[in-house]
Amino acid sequence: MFESLGHFVLRRRWVIIAVWLVAVAASLAFAPRVGSVLRAGGFSTGELEAELAFERLQEGIGTPGASLLVVFNSGSLSATDPEFVDSAARALHPLTELEFVVLIRPFWENPRQIGETGRTAYAAVFVDIDEERSHRIVETVVETLGPTDLNVYVGGGPAFYNDIQSVSESDLQRAEVIGLPFAAIVLLVVFGSVVAAAVPVAAGGATVLIGLSVLWALGQFASFSIFALNVVTLIGLGLGADYSLFLVSRFREELADDDVDAALVRTVASAGRAVFFSGLAVLVGLSSLLMFEFMMLRSIGIGGAVVVFIAVLAAITLVPACLAVLGTRIDFLRIWRPKLGRGYDWQRVARAVMRRPFPIFVIVSALLIAMGIPFLHVRISAPDASVLPSDSPSRQAYDLLRSEFGEGSVAPLFLAIEFPRSALHSQSVAEMHALARSLEHDERVARVDGIVSIDPRITLEEYQLLYSDEARIPDPYAAAYASTFTNGNIAIISVEPRSASSSEEARDLVYAIREYRDAANLDALVGGGAAGLTDFVDRLYTDFPRAVVIILIATYVVLTILFRSVVLPLKAVIMNVMSLTASFGVLVLVFQDGWFAGLLGFEPLGFIEATLPIVLFALLFGLSMDYEVFLLTRIMEARDTGMNDVDAVALGLARSGRVITSAALVVIVVSLAFVSADIVLVKAIGLGGAIAVFVDATIIRSLLVPSTMRLLGRWNWWAPSLPGSFRFR
Repeated sequence: MFESLGHFVLRRRWVIIAVWLVAVAASLAFAPRVGSVLRAGGFSTGELEAELAFERLQEGIGTPGASLLVVFNSGSLSATDPEFVDSAARALHPLTELEFVVLIRPFWENPRQIGETGRTAYAAVFVDIDEERSHRIVETVVETLGPTDLNVYVGGGPAFYNDIQSVSESDLQRAEVIGLPFAAIVLLVVFGSVVAAAVPVAAGGATVLIGLSVLWALGQFASFSIFALNVVTLIGLGLGADYSLFLVSRFREELADDDVDAALVRTVASAGRAVFFSGLAVLVGLSSLLMFEFMMLRSIGIGGAVVVFIAVLAAITLVPACLAVLGTRIDFLRIWRPKLGRGYDWQRVARAVMRRPFPIFVIVSALLIAMGIPFLHVRISAPDASVLPSDSPSRQAYDLLRSEFGEGSVAPLFLAIEFPRSALHSQSVAEMHALARSLEHDERVARVDGIVSIDPRITLEEYQLLYSDEARIPDPYAAAYASTFTNGNIAIISVEPRSASSSEEARDLVYAIREYRDAANLDALVGGGAAGLTDFVDRLYTDFPRAVVIILIATYVVLTILFRSVVLPLKAVIMNVMSLTASFGVLVLVFQDGWFAGLLGFEPLGFIEATLPIVLFALLFGLSMDYEVFLLTRIMEARDTGMNDVDAVALGLARSGRVITSAALVVIVVSLAFVSADIVLVKAIGLGGAIAVFVDATIIRSLLVPSTMRLLGRWNWWAPSLPGSFRFR
């Protein structure tokens, strides 16, 4: 099949190049607009308990939807000073003219919106736009605010998502500026020729441009997360250049022994076939993200799969077509002459390893396991504003609110309770009173708000008497509480944790509240900050094991077809898992424990962002498999010529050693460019990719593969034929 493809490309070289040029030219118009169709967020499904609780809150109490927090701060004035209040009121008044603003709750109507020092206060601005689109109105709100002498910060969910989008786009531009030139330099050093280096660079650039354009087109019909932008670019630049490098290197190797036409056909038949199956493995991994219900992961899966498909297509059509046109001119504009040779240094390494396969296997396996051990103490949590750089506007608001109001005040928990009768009925009041007292005695709770938490001196009987006549509640303060926290048979109890929403303590509190709810047989839904994060993480890791199994099985099947063996693919999958585990262990040390945080320019989160292991596993399982696939392909080619296993392994490593090292260096350079990102998740994906590829292209390729190949011997090539029998390839 691939030999036929080689002949087809040879005959239609100019047509293929023309088609790609048209696609690139069209993409120039659409790729820059991709940001307009991408959304921040994508962490909800509509089925989590926290989301159902918010729906009950909106429908039952009438609370508006998404809200911005306009935070006012003064170095000299108190929030209760008339000058402070008047200045804040002047700033907020123009917002009432905005059509999407439905309600403003200022701090002068609620003393609890004034911070502990008395110099910080906030107003809640509610809008009638869903949270995943509400980030688009943040700049309008900021520009509409009236003049004020106070320090003003705009925070809340919409502001957080707005900053995520702007910082993501900035990260992408920086990564492209850093990654592409350095990748070009690496290719120039590898090939020693401007023309030879230009082919993979052009293929990588075309892959990214067309991939972003396709993402823009798909965004007209479906929702895509802003996080897909960076992942698509990373994969496109990395794999687009990587796969093309394998084709160009193989073509130059074949060209040394034959004419242009024969060299091209053999290149597509060998390297093209390996690229196809390698890309298929990456595609399988990324497609597994479609199993998750969250738009953020699904969009990364779709976007990644699209760009991998384009990278493979470019490698097996555009690159061979360019090579057919260039022919022997592939080395034109030579700046130096690298030694192509047969890789005798790599042969010596392979033979040295195979002389002592067992101790090397044990030592290398122990090293990889040791690198992965830190993953055993991983803490998983969902992102909040702390993933943003400290100078982001929403991060500044978040930090100020956290310091002034307490860790748990930024996103408190709440219970949305539905009673069989009125929420002010004596039985309902008794049930809420018991719940509130239980929560108030929990050391993890800072404050409880509700109709039975007005004053700790008021007894249950007095509360029941106070609310006995719903139409005429005698105390105006109690009446205000009743109108705020109840409506018909729906009641709300607000719970402020002592710790941040992303902490283990807040997560445990969510479970404790739900256990009490179940024991008391209350129809209550728990929502709010920590509940939303807890539900998100729990749902993710309910689906993750299934995704892992599918990736492993599908990759195994793909490799079985490629190598026509059942042992070799199993060994490759196991070694890839070891490589990824080592990468995860290093990421825990860096991003959770804070190793090299100063060098990498970020503040340690104290946890690993929940989607990171999932995205990395789906992305890197196939990506880090590339080099083993190319190595084993060369070993299989050597063995098919009649060589014994030892000689085949040595020759395979020799012929692939230099090109694999070069290809890995390109991906590492591109991945490290994304370590410059300000968003911690993107930085971690870049570092994780660089580590995984480095481990696979060095430790796995040069030590573990030769040692295991030697230990297994002929069993590497075992495959079943008929039921009850087996054969060796």
